[in-house]
Amino acid sequence: MMQDADVIIIGGGIMGCSIAWQLCKFGRKVLVLERKDVAAGSAGATDGVVGYHTKKPGPQMDLAVQSIAMFRTLADELGEDVEFDFTAGGMQPAEDRMQYDLLSEIASEQRRSGVDIRMISGDEARSLEPNLADDVYGALYCPTSGKVNPLKLTNAFARAAKRLGAVILTETEVTGMIIRDGAVKGVRTGRGDYYSDVVVDACGSWAGQIAKMAGLDLPVTPRKGQLAVTEPVDFFMRATVQCARYNIIKFRPEAVRDQRALKLGASLSIEQTENGGMIIGSTREFAGYEKENTFEAIDVMMKRAIRFFPALENVDIIRFFSGFRPYTPDGLPMLGETAPLHGFYMAAGHEGDGIALSPITGKLIAELIAEGKPSYRIDEFSPNRFLK
Repeated sequence: MMQDADVIIIGGGIMGCSIAWQLCKFGRKVLVLERKDVAAGSAGATDGVVGYHTKKPGPQMDLAVQSIAMFRTLADELGEDVEFDFTAGGMQPAEDRMQYDLLSEIASEQRRSGVDIRMISGDEARSLEPNLADDVYGALYCPTSGKVNPLKLTNAFARAAKRLGAVILTETEVTGMIIRDGAVKGVRTGRGDYYSDVVVDACGSWAGQIAKMAGLDLPVTPRKGQLAVTEPVDFFMRATVQCARYNIIKFRPEAVRDQRALKLGASLSIEQTENGGMIIGSTREFAGYEKENTFEAIDVMMKRAIRFFPALENVDIIRFFSGFRPYTPDGLPMLGETAPLHGFYMAAGHEGDGIALSPITGKLIAELIAEGKPSYRIDEFSPNRFLK
């Protein structure tokens, strides 16, 4: 059987393109199959927070430390600007003492990974972000959190991979797997069959569906996030800001009393882009693959934005959009080869942390495939934890 590639990657998003680039550096012949276009999924419908302070304490935070260190040299390695700013800082303002104390508990767990995450007073928060509301009680602050342009980063990964020989086929939908004797041998698509002994499922929120084609029941499901973009305004804020409820909903949902906020997973996430526009979000909704913006979510998001930044009240919104985050039940991504099916690798399930974890994911999956072992231990992220 003629091999079309050493490795076939399903999904031309930020994970697939990062893995392709890293594999090409090992001299592997790589074929990326993308149903729509590069960055058509989560990477094209998100903000660009590259921060420690939103990460789950433990293995995920430790992985983020490895990944965020790679961003320092990424633009030089990729040969183009990806609008990475590692001095922006990340902040989570708290409305009252209860929120402040909860954030303080979370921050103390996060600091075990050696990151600079501290609690500051309301006055300190306003000195850093003067447009913040006068009644903010205090804030969690991480001076070394940054931001990046996720569209530019994904396309930079793709272009760098192509320069090294990767082939990226867009408008190519995978419809099935070719499996023989417990091993993957290729994929079926609307354009025909493609053969390889190694297949990587990097399909983000659709990764569970691809895994099903391979006979594997892996719980990656979509979690919708709604966002808004404002007209460009003069310099308004430096940090990426999430209200305290962002981490509390994520890590301490039992402490949230607002049932509508809990149902929508609604909290404020806001940053200013290089062109001056504000990206305002967001929600964490289980709505299947339904992408429509809803008045209920928009109402909650806009009220949260004005509550923390009153000066935004008269700024015009130019568009709303939504995207999907690939959710897993334990909040950790699936990285590595599946035990029941030889040659089938997972690189999905990063939920809202995919942008920040994309460099390390590409590196580790490429090392695992090319060298048989990654340079950083990823046992906790094995997809086999979900397979009986």
